[in-house]
Amino acid sequence: VCCSSHNVQITESMSNEEENKSEISLKAEETALVLIEFQNEFTTAGGALHDAVKDCMEKTGTLENARKAMDAARSAGCKIIHLPITFDEGHNELSNNSYGILAGIKEGGIFKVGTSGAEFCETMKPAEGDIVAKGKNGLCGFASTNLDFLLRQNKITNVVLGGFLTNCCVESTMR
Repeated sequence: VCCSSHNVQITESMSNEEENKSEISLKAEETALVLIEFQNEFTTAGGALHDAVKDCMEKTGTLENARKAMDAARSAGCKIIHLPITFDEGHNELSNNSYGILAGIKEGGIFKVGTSGAEFCETMKPAEGDIVAKGKNGLCGFASTNLDFLLRQNKITNVVLGGFLTNCCVESTMR
């Protein structure tokens, strides 16, 4: 991610060995970087899901690269929106028939409001001027949250996504 005072340029390398790159340029004031679930349950040793993702995080430099992207986007004037997943005591937001990762979240009692596991990791804590979306209780970042409202209120027409897990909540939000 390369940012100037008015534009954000995103360059994606296809692989370490290929020279193929694609670039797009976005107006910073119309762009939001939505950061999904950068919470201790995933990102921090001792988090309930950390062991499942730590090797991939280390191999790809997930936190370091996400921090660089967040700082660059913020400096360019993009809106930074953090999208945590949280549940009340008992996880009653989820049915007893939940399946997949949501069943595991309910059974494990994780991402509970007020616990260290539900807090943002130190590297990706919101800064002054950032927005924290509310209400994420499922996979999609739109279905149960105020994300759509926040994007519209801030006249955002370009959304850049990052977070946990790419093939789960990030992809569900993208669709």
